[in-house]
Amino acid sequence: MAPLKLDPKLIPPARRAIPHKSRGPGELVIITGMSGSGKASVLNAFEDLGYYCVDNLPVGLIPRFAELVGQSSEIDRTAIVVDVREGSQLKALPAIMKSVRRMLPTRMVFLEASDAALLRRYSETRRPHPLGTGATVKSSLAAERGHLSKIRALADLVIDTSKFNVH
Repeated sequence: MAPLKLDPKLIPPARRAIPHKSRGPGELVIITGMSGSGKASVLNAFEDLGYYCVDNLPVGLIPRFAELVGQSSEIDRTAIVVDVREGSQLKALPAIMKSVRRMLPTRMVFLEASDAALLRRYSETRRPHPLGTGATVKSSLAAERGHLSKIRALADLVIDTSKFNVH
């Protein structure tokens, strides 16, 4: 049987091999959003597309990470997850985004879901909400929406995952 040959025009741009000489300064995708909305699944999908991926990189390290990506001859496409686990440091993300966008092409994807979908997901996994076990999941979700409202407004793409599952 002859080997399969694909027309390069049919391969999505993200999957085409690009000689390093013609590459730009790199690319950074920041994935953020509500806990339970599917950020880890999206990060896995980016990894499958050939992105270098980091989950829960402290926001204070993002500028240095972006600088290293811009200088790297091996890493050109990266995706990171930043979320409410960051705590009070999350307030610095808007200013950090502004500075990082000056260094390399950066996009932010915000994942959200309805409270009903998130509550169902938490009941299925029985995992605690990152804001703590001292409050109900419902009240933790409300608090998280408040913490993330300014970040959501910065997103280049907002995706509601309420009707999606992990597959």
